[in-house]
Parts: sequence; structure tokens; C-alpha cells
Amino acid sequence: MTSPLTNHILRRLTSTGADAHAWSFVVLAALEGDAALAAFLSGAGAPARPEPKVVAAPASVVEPPGAFLGGITVAGFRGVGSSTRLPLHAGPGLTLVVGRNGSGKSSFAEGLELLLTGDSLRWKGRTQPWKLGWRNLHHAGATSLEAELVVEGRGPVTASRTWAAGAELTAGEALVRAKGKAAPLASLGWAQALVTFRPFLSYNELGSMLEEGQAKLYDALSTVLGMDDFVRVQERLTGARKGLDEQVKTAKAGAADLATAAEQVGAQSREARAVHLAAKLKARAWNLAELQALAEGVSEVTREVLDSLRRLATLVPPDTEAVQAAVLRLRAAAAAMAAHQGTNAARSLARARLLEKAVQFHEAHAGGDASCPVCGTSGTCDAAWLASCRTEIAALTSEAAAVQAAEDEAKAALRTARGLVVEVTKVPPAAAGQLPSMHHLRLAQAQWLKAQTIDDLAALADHLEWSVLDLHLAVTDLSAEAAEELARREDVWRPLAQQLAGWLPLAERAERAKAQLDDVKSAETWWKDAMQAIRDERFAPIAERAIAIWRQLRLQSNVDLGGVELEGTATRRRVTLTVTVDGTPAEALGVMSQGELHSLALSLFLPRATLPDSPFRFLCVDDPVQSMDPARVEGLARVLRDTAKTRQVIVFSHDDRLPEAVRRLGLPARILRVTRRANSVVEVQEALDPVHGYLDDARAVLKTDDLRSDVKARVVPGFCRMALEAACVAAIRDKRLRGGANHQALDDLLAEHVKLYPLAALALFDDAAKTNDVLPRLNRMGGWAGTAFKACNQGAHESFDGDLEALVQDTSRLAKSLLQGGK
Repeated sequence: MTSPLTNHILRRLTSTGADAHAWSFVVLAALEGDAALAAFLSGAGAPARPEPKVVAAPASVVEPPGAFLGGITVAGFRGVGSSTRLPLHAGPGLTLVVGRNGSGKSSFAEGLELLLTGDSLRWKGRTQPWKLGWRNLHHAGATSLEAELVVEGRGPVTASRTWAAGAELTAGEALVRAKGKAAPLASLGWAQALVTFRPFLSYNELGSMLEEGQAKLYDALSTVLGMDDFVRVQERLTGARKGLDEQVKTAKAGAADLATAAEQVGAQSREARAVHLAAKLKARAWNLAELQALAEGVSEVTREVLDSLRRLATLVPPDTEAVQAAVLRLRAAAAAMAAHQGTNAARSLARARLLEKAVQFHEAHAGGDASCPVCGTSGTCDAAWLASCRTEIAALTSEAAAVQAAEDEAKAALRTARGLVVEVTKVPPAAAGQLPSMHHLRLAQAQWLKAQTIDDLAALADHLEWSVLDLHLAVTDLSAEAAEELARREDVWRPLAQQLAGWLPLAERAERAKAQLDDVKSAETWWKDAMQAIRDERFAPIAERAIAIWRQLRLQSNVDLGGVELEGTATRRRVTLTVTVDGTPAEALGVMSQGELHSLALSLFLPRATLPDSPFRFLCVDDPVQSMDPARVEGLARVLRDTAKTRQVIVFSHDDRLPEAVRRLGLPARILRVTRRANSVVEVQEALDPVHGYLDDARAVLKTDDLRSDVKARVVPGFCRMALEAACVAAIRDKRLRGGANHQALDDLLAEHVKLYPLAALALFDDAAKTNDVLPRLNRMGGWAGTAFKACNQGAHESFDGDLEALVQDTSRLAKSLLQGGK
């Protein structure tokens, strides 16, 4: 199954043709998560490419269950001493909480913020003294904050945060109670929403929203766009690209260090492998196969020399004992041959050999001829002669056996001695001139081999005896020198080989990284562009709403806001505000007054806080009027009126201009006045709400002396009727919302039933169809109630001829009863 994000990206990849590129698999792997991307880059395989699903766009955004405020109670916090409740109507509408500076009104706003978030922007990031004044000086007991919430689908909920006397600010216990059961405040699930759809805006924030840096403003606006998944993929791709870059950089740095070390070794020791290694590491492209062979000790540049040295180091000198034995044997054989020289035995042997040759010649060539082959005398070499010769040969051979044995031994000794005279080694050409002992070996071996041409036994024995010792010494010296040279070379090369072996895995990863880097960079660039486009699409409605609000607030201002855009990512994120002054482009922060900046900040805050995805149906704005000129205050009143159509807007202000603008424009609003007496005793009184406002208007008309009585008879009942309608609407909203009704459904219901009788039926019976039961129910409260109700309903259309003062009093009683559900 594909997630909405994956499906969206697949559709964008295919619609733009980007899926034809190899780097699109990097995008798919990044969508699957860190492990999938790492596996893909390690070569474990490409991710599957699912087909994008066609998902119909929702007809409308479905709002999550929302929460309204029914009241805020503060005890021992900031300017409030003993427990004081700020009563609120849990539903859409504008409530102004007014009072002089120091009256304690802002304590309710800051208390609600601290209660729900555990912190306050008033002192966040400030020095310690700012955090010491949160506890009221005139209250010795525990400090508590409490908010009565009406959550759609859950009914009344009470959130509280309490501190024991003397407890630190961070030690408050936060709970939520519903239907008699307590749970941690976190169970509301608002932790992220309080950041994303922050429903609080203080004067401090108005002043700092545009001054604390582009990144902070960007974050405040972008969190509502639901781009977290996009940002995570962006971070994943950026991390992969940086990781690949780091692998390449690490390998290059290692190669540079190793090349420097190899150059130094090559210069100091003339080790060809080191020089070769340095050159290979400095090449534009690394030949890893050749470098791997170098690490394993295989190098074409030194193979022949090293092989020669290894052979020379293992040379075996001639066996001196065997040679000495051969020398002794030669000398013994020579002595035996000398002893028989000139003896009868020797002559007998010589005569026997001569006769043997004569017999052999006669048998081979003479045939029947008896002539002597030497002197030609005929008849001398007949059969008798041949028999005589053979007899004499046998006698003579027996007599010369000792000489024959000596001669055979001489031959054998010579053969054995020459068998020992072999070449010890063919000196490898690569080793020529490498070792000083090489020359000695050549000379010694040449002398040694001369023995192969000496026939005289004694001379051969003498030659072998002295040449074998010289050859043995030459071989031993050369072997030791070759082994030493080989060891020296290996000692010089071994550290470099070890470093090379340790570097090669880095190089292999770097080579893979180089091959992948272009794809990852392309994927990252495509993702940034796609994310910017999606971000712009999602932010467009917010920007349009912010511009519309600004145009309401900018009355008589020559600064126009033309556009709001989110740009960049990571450390370069910013909010671009396109403003013009009398049509000339300008930098917002440079040309706007403090009041204009506050208005701009409010323009950016309200669209974010009133998005459909927010679970908060209330907004608390503290002191937005400061620095605003009168014309802009009137615009603010209209903006608040429009926002209050769907949200519960609570504005705290010490400035009387906002209430005055609300009254002057005839905007529906409830005004609560906060006063602070000695010892932090705070009182909250209702200064004006729709019910009391209409009744006050009726009384004002009644007391106007210069107004004709017939006019009073028509106007006063009209105000009284509007007071009853307002009371019914307030009662209906309170009852329905506390019962878990949906806000939109409630608005639709009230829009459908605007007349007094169905409104009263809804207020009394929660059923608009029971209009016939309204008067009987009111009459049970007392005859005055039904009479007043009929008079208000009829008097608004025709002149009332009864007691107007009594009508106003009875209407006031009836409105109060309706607000209490007909009690």
C-alpha cells in the first residue's frame, strides 16, 4: 500500500517524466525511510516502484473536534490574588476583556497559555528575574490555573495546573478532568497542535514576530502546512548526499596523506613500490585493482627484483662434507693408480689388453686368414694361436685384477667428483649490481665450475678443496645479504602496505559514492523544487487570507501588502513580504510603523490560528491595539468580528478604543471589565453583552425625555425582543456545544431558525418544532413571563400600549431565565 505522500510523489514523478531517470529510485527509497535509502545506496537493490493510485480530492476539509472556552479561573498567579473566574460563553463570538494596566486582565491570558503549554513567551528565553514574578505577592497559598473547556463530542472538560506554596515554576501538576475522572493534561493530545496552531498572541509576540528573524517567522507559518513528512525526506536526501560527499572527501584526504608518506619513503629509501604508490594515488582515477595488488605485496615494478632477492636469500651452498669426501676419494684413487704404475701387474694388464684387441681384430676382420695383421707373416695367426691368445689373456687378466680395480675406482671417483660440480645459481639479471657480494659469487662460481674440465685426479682434488670453501663463503654471504636487503625493503614497505590496506575499503566506498552522488544530488534538487511547489500550493490560501486581513487593517495606510511567500530551506528559510509604499516596492521592516508591523503580525497570525485543522475554536489576543491609530482600530474591530463568526475570540486590552469602535460599529460583542483592588483582589463584571446591551438600549430609549411616546412604544419592545433572541441563541449554543454538537451543524441550525418562537423552542426544549409549547412553559414560570414574551414578539411589529418599564424589567428576568435553560 502507498501512503498519501508516496502516492502524491509518484503522480508528480510520472506526470513530469522524472520517473524515467535513474535518480527517481533514490526518491522512492528516501520515501520508504532511512533504512531503505541506506540499503539502496549500499547496493542491496532498488525499491519497488508502485503504481500511483487515483485519489479523489475531498469535497471539503473536515474539521477535527474543536474546543471552546467556558471560563478561566486564576488564583495566586501574576496580578490575581484570591481565586477569580473570567466567565466566557463557549461558542463563536467576540469577547473583549478590558481594564487598566495592572488590573490583572493579562493574568488570565498568560495563565491560559501557561496552563496549556507549561511555558509563557513573556519570559521564555529571558533572564531569571523575569521568571520570579509569576506568583502573586498577596497570595500565600497554592497557585492554580483552570480552564473550562467544551470539546465537541466529549462535553465539558476541565484542565488545570496547580503549584503547592513555594513550588518552582516547573513543578506544576497538570491534569484534565472529564466526567469525574482525572488524567494527565497530555491526554488531550494537543502538544503538537499548540505549536502548529498556537491560539495565543500577546503584545510581546506582536512586536517580536517580525523582528526575531526570518527563520522563526518561517517556522511559525510553515508548521501548519503539514510539510513535516516532506521535510523529513528532504533531510534524509540531504543527509545521504552529505554522507556520500563525506565518504569521497575522507578517501581523498586519506589518499593525499598516504601519497605524501609514500613520497617521503621513496625519497629516503629508493623503494620503488613507494614511488609507484604515490604516483597511483595522485592519478585522476584510482586503479583499485592495482592498488589492492600493491597492498598484497604484488608490484610489477619490483616483482622481478623481489623474486630475485627471494631466490638469492634461499641459495644453498655446496655440501662441503660431500666435496671433502670426494676429494679424499680422488686422492685415494690417484694414489692407487700411482702404486700400480710400472709393475708386472701393470704390464700384464697392458699385454692382456693388447691381446684382447688382436683377438677382436682377428675375429672381426681376418676370418680364415692366419697371417699376422701387424708383420704380415702367414700361418702365424691360426686357430692354435687364437686359443693360445685366449688362454694367455685369461692368465694375464687375473694377474692384472688389482690394477683394473684401481682404474675403475679412479673413474668412479672422477665421476662422483664432477657430479658435485654444478652451478649453485644462475644470477638473476634483476639482481645484478644490487648486492656487493654478487661479484664474489660470480668469481667463486666460475672457479668452481672449472673442475668439470680437470682430468687429473690429484689436480681435481686440490681444485675442489680450495674452490668449494670460497664458493661456500660467497653463497653464504650473498644469501645473508639478499635476506637482509629483502627484510629492509619489507620493513620500509610494510607500514605503507598496512596503511594502504586500511585505506582501500574507504576508497571502494568512495568510488561507489562517486557513482551515486550525481543521482542523489538530482533527487535532492527535484525534491526541493517539488516541495517548494507543494508548499506554495498549500500556503496560498493562508497568504490570501493574510493579505485580505491586512487590507482591512491598513485603513488610511499607504503601505500595501502584495504577497507573502515562504522561501528556502534549512538555514536559509525566510518569509518574503512584498510591500509597496504608494506603489513603490519597499522592504516591509524598513518602511512600516510599529502599529503597521503589529497589524501585519496579526494578519499572519489569524489565518494560521483559524485553519480548519486546528482543534482550538478559541483565540486569545493580548493587547493588539497598542501603537494602532484610531482608523486601524476600527479595521481591527471588523477583522475580529469576521473571525468571531466561526471562532471564539477573546481580546484583552487596556485601550478603550476597541470597545468604543465595537459599540460605534454596532458589532456583536461581549465586554468584561476587570478591576483590581487592594491586595490583588480582582473582580470581573460584565460591561456589555448582546442581551444586556439590547436591554440597556431599551432603557436608554425609555429614559430619553425628548422622544415621543409612540416611538418609544415601538422601539423599546424591539430591543426587548432582540434581547430575548440573543438570550435564546446563547442558551442554545451553550446547551448544544456542551452536549457535544458539531459547530457547523449548530450554525446551520441557527441560520435556519431566526424567529423568536423557534429560537425559544430550541432554548427550552431543544426542538424547534415545539413552538406551541413555548407559551405554556413560560406561563408555568408565572403569568408575567408569557405576557412579556408575547409583548416582545408583537411589539416589534406594532405599537405596545402597556407599561414599557415593566416590560423591560420582565424581559430582563425572562432573558436571565432563558440563559439558565428556563429555570
